[in-house]
Amino acid sequence: MPLNMGLGTLAQNQVFKQKNRWIFYIDGVSGLGGSTTNGISALPPSKSARPNFSFKELEVQHVTETIYFPGKPDWKPVNLTLYDLKQNQHPVFEWVKKVYDPSTGQYKTSCDNNFKKTGNLCLYSGDGYLLEQWTFENAWPQMVEFGDLDMGVADVITCEITLRYDRAYISYNGCLDEPQYTPSISSDFTQNNVFNFV
Repeated sequence: MPLNMGLGTLAQNQVFKQKNRWIFYIDGVSGLGGSTTNGISALPPSKSARPNFSFKELEVQHVTETIYFPGKPDWKPVNLTLYDLKQNQHPVFEWVKKVYDPSTGQYKTSCDNNFKKTGNLCLYSGDGYLLEQWTFENAWPQMVEFGDLDMGVADVITCEITLRYDRAYISYNGCLDEPQYTPSISSDFTQNNVFNFV
């Protein structure tokens, strides 16, 4: 009997997650355009990625063999590119200033000032229902690039953050017949929002 090379009845029971239907929420930094936290408007995301990790190896010598076991997980940094919209306060720079203010040279400890934040990467269906949510615990900007400039192009300016985080996990894995869910973050949009994608 020949192998069935199809993917099943796609229109009835398959939903493809798409690379362009997502929002990365970091309170006061990244999210829907116009959402605010403490008067600071979040910047809408342009590019990012789901998390990656590898296990550090434990090596055990056994007679004539070397045997390996999985050790500590090593979560890899994730890049987040934001559209750099005109704001009264720059969300990324305000985040950096929680530990380092270059105008004064002051450095503060990151343990007690909410420098580390929770990030929520949400993937949506075409009609705005949540399909998948990744939670990034204790995320912080390891590197920030405010972007180059070029008189010869008319591109919009972006800001790129390299995010370090302690761990990441799938905190919601829904389907289209379940109620709409939006991460509980401090912003102006509500849990009943349904986003329209084209």
